[in-house]
Amino acid sequence: MIIELFGPPGAGKTTLLRGLCREMAKHGINVKTVNGYRLIEYGSEQDDGPEVRHGIARIGRKIATSGPVLLSTLPKDGVAARLLASIPLRSRTWSWRMKIDIALLCESWRQAQESEGYFIFEEGLIQALCALVLLARTPSIDVVRDCLAFLPRPDLLIQLDAPQETLRRRLMDRHAQQPLLEVLLFELGVDRGLRQADISREIGECLRQDGWPLIQVNGAEPHDFGKVITRVLEEHETAPRCARSALRA
Repeated sequence: MIIELFGPPGAGKTTLLRGLCREMAKHGINVKTVNGYRLIEYGSEQDDGPEVRHGIARIGRKIATSGPVLLSTLPKDGVAARLLASIPLRSRTWSWRMKIDIALLCESWRQAQESEGYFIFEEGLIQALCALVLLARTPSIDVVRDCLAFLPRPDLLIQLDAPQETLRRRLMDRHAQQPLLEVLLFELGVDRGLRQADISREIGECLRQDGWPLIQVNGAEPHDFGKVITRVLEEHETAPRCARSALRA
């Protein structure tokens, strides 16, 4: 089963991910978590400390994976190449960074497709689409819908959101606690993060209209997380693993 989270920074994706890992572990369900720069890892019911999720170790892993991806040529008919071609970015630096992230995400998705078990994408391809739209600033809703038509669908897609002021406060607190180098390499900034919230909402509406398996969650309301956990456990009890088409990065 593939579960994908998306939403603006500060909406609660990491908090929900940890809660899902803890609850599924209690029910004897093995979980692997996925993020582009980390690829596939075993889920943990323990909260990751800042030395694991952030800092020099994170930067080092990013640098180690960047070279081979930047030097490679993506298959023209693969998801990564099609997504990057559909929404080209003005900034060459951001184009390089998004190429790395999306190529790694596609490789993680391919591995998840070919494996049994449960995979939670903390930031998957829908999140990458939101980031591309933010950084390009010009694509129409028709371009977004064209991209959604060829992106692979997870078994469950969870959209997280929160009130704008809540997002602003969380982003400001996050940036104040992070090392400057990490902020420069990984974060979009407070204003861009808030703009991404609007983009996520628009894309979420497209997903809902197109019939994606979508749950919408208010990240400012902890009790909403319980509803998601209950839904995931129900899916575990009743739904077989879905067949999925092959994905090439």
